[in-house]
Amino acid sequence: MANSSCPFLLWVLSFYIVHIYNLNHFQDDLVDEFMNLKSASGSAASLFVALSDAAETGSKSTIQLGSMQKILIDTFNISAHLLERKKTDLRLTYAKYLAIQKMIEDVGAMERGGTWTHQKPTVGDIAEVFMSKSGYFHRPHQLFPKIVDGSEMKKWLEGGEEAPAESDVWGDKKPSFKNLKEILDSKKRKVTSHKRKQKNEADVKGKGKEKAKAKKAGEGSKKAGSRKSHQNDD
Repeated sequence: MANSSCPFLLWVLSFYIVHIYNLNHFQDDLVDEFMNLKSASGSAASLFVALSDAAETGSKSTIQLGSMQKILIDTFNISAHLLERKKTDLRLTYAKYLAIQKMIEDVGAMERGGTWTHQKPTVGDIAEVFMSKSGYFHRPHQLFPKIVDGSEMKKWLEGGEEAPAESDVWGDKKPSFKNLKEILDSKKRKVTSHKRKQKNEADVKGKGKEKAKAKKAGEGSKKAGSRKSHQNDD
């Protein structure tokens, strides 16, 4: 009996291991580094695209929008290129991120002014107008807010006339979320190290001033004692 149950137990264990792995990697399976749906080559991506194709006739890149997304698109004047879900670069993903932030503010303003007559959308609802919800919270929501205003990286992402050359910002790295995280982490370490150095220097200066003050107080006390001694002798 014990021997016959071993294969079954091994099968159950293998099933749960595979299931947990798929849950942990489902999101990365669906979207690429720019938060676009991957092609139908992976297991999870294949399932997603197959369901989309079965639900409506159209290309495999067609995305089904919910009722809230349709309301948001009808309400706000959104540039057509921001609604595209085909493969995009980091600059376009950043433009979508900025559009998401603006829409969040605009909906809030309309709600406060009493002109928003629909159910209030969540951040996820708004994000899904431009990209997948999981994709938005996975990278753009985490990394883009860390970019300092006026920095070369921000200027490059905005892509205006003052935008620096790609090589000046990225060096020999390819513009991607992975490399952006490495650059931001490196700058954070440098800033932290600089602040720690400044604090140590301030502490040293403070201790030096305290010692000088104590020494001066001690010398003043000795002089006062010496004068008092002379007065007593007189």
